Amino acid sequence: MTSVKLVEEENFHLKGEDISPDQDKCLMKEIVRQGIDDDKPMFDDQVFIHYVGSEMDGTVFINSRDRNEKFSFSLGKREVIQAWDLGVATMKRGEIARFFSQPKYAYGLKGEKKRMGSATNVIFEIELIDFVGKDLSDGKDGSIIRRIIRRGEGCESPNEDATVEINLKGMYQDKIFDERTVRFFVGLGFLEQVPSGVEHAVCKMLKNEHCQLDLKGKLLVGLEKFSIPIDGSVRYEVELINFERFVERRFLDAQQKLKRSELLKARADDLLKNGYHELAVKRYQIVADFLSSVSYHTDDDRVKSQQLKLAAQSNSALCYLKLGDYQQCKTSCDSGLALDAINEKCFFRRAQAQLALLKFDLALKDFQFVVKINPSNLAAQQQIEHCHQEIKKREMKQKELYKSFFK
Repeated sequence: MTSVKLVEEENFHLKGEDISPDQDKCLMKEIVRQGIDDDKPMFDDQVFIHYVGSEMDGTVFINSRDRNEKFSFSLGKREVIQAWDLGVATMKRGEIARFFSQPKYAYGLKGEKKRMGSATNVIFEIELIDFVGKDLSDGKDGSIIRRIIRRGEGCESPNEDATVEINLKGMYQDKIFDERTVRFFVGLGFLEQVPSGVEHAVCKMLKNEHCQLDLKGKLLVGLEKFSIPIDGSVRYEVELINFERFVERRFLDAQQKLKRSELLKARADDLLKNGYHELAVKRYQIVADFLSSVSYHTDDDRVKSQQLKLAAQSNSALCYLKLGDYQQCKTSCDSGLALDAINEKCFFRRAQAQLALLKFDLALKDFQFVVKINPSNLAAQQQIEHCHQEIKKREMKQKELYKSFFK
């Protein structure tokens, strides 16, 4: 039996192609049936296969066809034995191939309790039925399908507000419509006309990774200027050249928090100016959070920190006012007034929120305080008159109500 086994192994070596990484003939491949096209699966693609595993004497120890169900796994992610990761990566759709594997790429020197003894050579016949890219969409609706052309380096990816630099190439119906190198802050890619689907995928990439993205549906919003219909689909190639992660609060010392807060405030101010209130308020609140429990030793740093915190709350109040969230506007104003008890902007914005909530008495009180702080504030003076009129109207309505009640 041993001599027959050696002959079988030798014959396989003669027929097969060495696909082992070290070219040591520990993993050989023989094509049984050619594939139907030239496309091959890429790293992290979802592959679908049928397989038959046997020992060198032909004894079958596993067969997916017996169960009549195809098997799937993510290629290259070590979800299966290495012989499968290496072997399937060389196959084409529809191909059937036979792989001879020594223990190094199969079950190792110790073997596998349920299936295989120690240091056993095995043969797998695999049919590659199909493969697809990974669905990165939040709803798993197929709106972002990624395929990795070149694997990246390291283990970190960009996070929210990270600075990234990418090479970008967009194609629609096999024609390039967008090709450039672009830098942007994650979360603000739309300011540089970077589609949200690309930005979403970038947060899952590693440095120097090169991937292909197929986008469709709502992720095409913003591409109208390229005459791409909303029900179409586009393909992007994206290469992550470099990035700098946004450092979380717990990793920063007091000085770094101050510096980072200045940068974030400037970024938020630009968003506020351009009408992106929801994005701006998010960054103002990060500033407030960064500086909430930090003590500074120098007067300059203390003043700078106080000014940043106050501006963050005051500008947050303005954003909430624009967004129609009047309760949050009041909360931000209250936080600002806790830092500066006579802050004109916080009083004025809180008064505007009270006015929107039809709380005319409270609004009047705040507008009057604004005029007390700054007698030349004409807008506050006008609003005081408006509040008086509204209060008077309310009183007249109440009188009419009482009259009708007594009648």
